[in-house]
Amino acid sequence: MPGKKTSRIRLYIRNFMRGFEALLFLCKSLLSERHFIYLSCVLVGISTAFAVIVLKAFAHNVFLLANYINGYLKLPYINSILPVIGILLTVLVIRRVLHGHIEKGSSRILYAVAKKGGIMPRAQMYAQIITSSLTVALVGSAGLESPITITGAAFGSNFAQKYKLSQKDRILLLACGVAAGIGAAFNAPIAGVLFAIEVVLTDVTITAFIPIMISAATGAIVSAVVLNEEVLLSFRQQQTFDYHNLPYYILLGILAGFVSVYHARKFRKVEEYFARSKKKPYIKALYGAIPLALMIFLFPTLFGEGYESIKVLSNANPQVLLENTVLEPLKDNGWVLLLFIGLTMLLKAIATGLTLASGGNGGNFAPSLFVGSYLGFFVAKFFVLIGLSKDLPVGNFTIVGMAGILSGPFHAPLTSIFLIG
Repeated sequence: MPGKKTSRIRLYIRNFMRGFEALLFLCKSLLSERHFIYLSCVLVGISTAFAVIVLKAFAHNVFLLANYINGYLKLPYINSILPVIGILLTVLVIRRVLHGHIEKGSSRILYAVAKKGGIMPRAQMYAQIITSSLTVALVGSAGLESPITITGAAFGSNFAQKYKLSQKDRILLLACGVAAGIGAAFNAPIAGVLFAIEVVLTDVTITAFIPIMISAATGAIVSAVVLNEEVLLSFRQQQTFDYHNLPYYILLGILAGFVSVYHARKFRKVEEYFARSKKKPYIKALYGAIPLALMIFLFPTLFGEGYESIKVLSNANPQVLLENTVLEPLKDNGWVLLLFIGLTMLLKAIATGLTLASGGNGGNFAPSLFVGSYLGFFVAKFFVLIGLSKDLPVGNFTIVGMAGILSGPFHAPLTSIFLIG
């Protein structure tokens, strides 16, 4: 009986999708080319937003579950066990479901635009959702934004292929999917538009600008309506800007450049090490997951996307970060907290590299924001502790550091400014 009910539901869904596709083909024949593009970018934006909702909600709820187990059931090792499970499950899905093939990194979008006329594999519409949700939710030292942008690009590309649009419109809808993904993930449509223009499209006309704006706004609206605010990266505390602190901001910008280089090089070295390895996939996964588990045990803030600890640094009492660590008895010592923050910042590149190179799927977007927030806090807190400045706005420095680090690896300063601002 349950089997018949499931089959009936599948039949209804299949018939609905066929009817919806027929309706869109009818719209294409009745509408002008420009108006159909506007309709298409709205649909791509909605599809991408729901992919973001699935990914973000799943990762956030697993993070809360792990914290619940830590806090109430007194199992402090759970955060160190989850990385092993997450990476092994991701490798299993890639080998058994995706036949050993998964395209990682936002560079695949650029390759599709430059070499394939905007054509992306159909499997990318679901492969990134499955693998990155397992990796980031259970392992954490990576971000969902890269898989989100790839998923959005795949939605746009395959929509254009389905309805036989031109190569120009296919690339445009691909960019619309990317913009919608960033807009939905951060509730920042302007940042989504700028990211699509700065990173994906080298040249853009006003006719392309409008559909990208529509997609980004659609993605942001849908995710804001469905997702809770706590799932998204947002800041409520506002601190005034004091021009007397400008030299410290300049120093932070210079340090952000050096830290960006360090982060990129360390991450690349870890990837190259695993790429040279001839070990079997599951053995390679364990080689990455076990040291990652040890790092998370010593530095629990490496677990999860890192957005929760970013909020703590900018909005709340930062001593909370030392809870459930070996340094908890010294959490009221400012220098101990600063040392913990500095070491965590330097280890994040290695943790992200281990996560992705050993078989997990994710991106470097969230880790860049994580490192930037820790760098900003470190700089502000350091000058306060040595007495050079009595009261630097730590929240402001945390946010500015995020923009500084994000600008480096992605070469997208405008996106960074509008994303953080």
